[in-house]
Amino acid sequence: MVHLPTPLEMQASARYSDSAQVGGYLRALAAAAGELATAVSLGRSAGGRDLPALLCGFADAGRVAPGKLRVMLVGSIHGASEAAGCEALLGLARDALLGDRRDWLDTFELVIVPNANPDGRDSDSWRNGNAANINRDFVLLEQPESQALDAAVRRWAPAVVLDAHEQAVLKRKTLGAAGYLTAFEAQFDVASLPAIPEPLRQFASATLLPQLIADTQARGLPAQRYIGEIKSLAQPVTHGDLTARTFRNKAGLRGALAVLLETPMEPKAGQYATFRDIGSRVEKQRLCMEVFLDCVRDHASAIAAAQALAAQEPDDREFPLNARYWRDPADATLTLPLRERANGMRIEATFADHRAVAAHDLLRPTAGYYITDHTERFAALLTRHGLAFETLAEPIERAVISGVYAGGDEPATACVLREERHHIHAIPAGALRVAPSGRDRRLLPLLLDPRSASSVFRYAAYARLLVPGEASFIARAA
Repeated sequence: MVHLPTPLEMQASARYSDSAQVGGYLRALAAAAGELATAVSLGRSAGGRDLPALLCGFADAGRVAPGKLRVMLVGSIHGASEAAGCEALLGLARDALLGDRRDWLDTFELVIVPNANPDGRDSDSWRNGNAANINRDFVLLEQPESQALDAAVRRWAPAVVLDAHEQAVLKRKTLGAAGYLTAFEAQFDVASLPAIPEPLRQFASATLLPQLIADTQARGLPAQRYIGEIKSLAQPVTHGDLTARTFRNKAGLRGALAVLLETPMEPKAGQYATFRDIGSRVEKQRLCMEVFLDCVRDHASAIAAAQALAAQEPDDREFPLNARYWRDPADATLTLPLRERANGMRIEATFADHRAVAAHDLLRPTAGYYITDHTERFAALLTRHGLAFETLAEPIERAVISGVYAGGDEPATACVLREERHHIHAIPAGALRVAPSGRDRRLLPLLLDPRSASSVFRYAAYARLLVPGEASFIARAA
């Protein structure tokens, strides 16, 4: 057994590992592990830093070895503000390759991306070098880091993805101002986008998620399903985001069984045994990651079966563009632990429970879309998402369905559908034709249909392209 201390261990938890140390450690692990591991680069950050990854147990990057499951683990999308995920993944990678968890590689091929936001890590921030929140960019894909992560999911097609985060227990401007901190420990959630095929969503929420929570609690760490940010004692509570803007939901739409992990982060100003309590934070992240991998290994055959069922869904099956949280039954409540900020005393607070999900705006997949204006902008968008298209060399006529939208500068109102027109459309040369297939058959409508909360038209720069009273320049085949 080779002992290769992580940068955090070498520094006795006196500070976080910086991005150069993270990349150097992954290369050192690959060298020590020989054929078991390969250090690769996903690209460069907004600030020009490397985005390193480690492939562990791969026989052939182009296809998964028989009997194995490919798993992708991503840490620190929010940089130094959520630094523990990166540190935990470095230790996990070492133990899988050189230590006492080599058993994981009997089942898994691991894609480990410990430092998904090196700019934020090195600037003590949660944003990247463009001051952007990477984890809200998986619709527009404007940031190099989100582009790299999305491309990595397409390239290696992991069956399972873990997105590791931390959550500050003190929200100074909202719940903290009212005198309270959250008192949650481990939180898990699964990709909740309603367009994800039912077999995957059902297995994730009904089987994998309860098992993750139970196994984490059995290891001595309280756990629950993720609760969306609490800003007020008077607000209803929900789970996570229901759009494709977040990494886990986008990965789920790409076909992965995607899981969110969050562990708590105490205020920076506190007095701790290690720098900003990093020792305790890494320990909790590592415990949860071990539970996650062991649980996925135990359910490997069931995961493969759920994905096979999802792949067999008919190409023309209706799916929802949107979903919303609501209260069911009408008097549902949920009691959650909080701490009083003044004295640290634990209390129980009761909230209106709005965690039920109602899907709506059903759409039947179409044979294709035609984009007749703003073609350069949309060609770039489709390329970023890895969606194939062609530019028409000659004009054609096709039966299409075009939406007429309210338009305007405010996305929420601009995207209101006024009517749908079924007509024969003269599509000019130079227009884009996009024929979705496979997993793309649901992604494309989510991006291009203004009704979708995951649409690019929910951003002001795109909403302004919708002309009031006129048929949209994007039409779907009738």
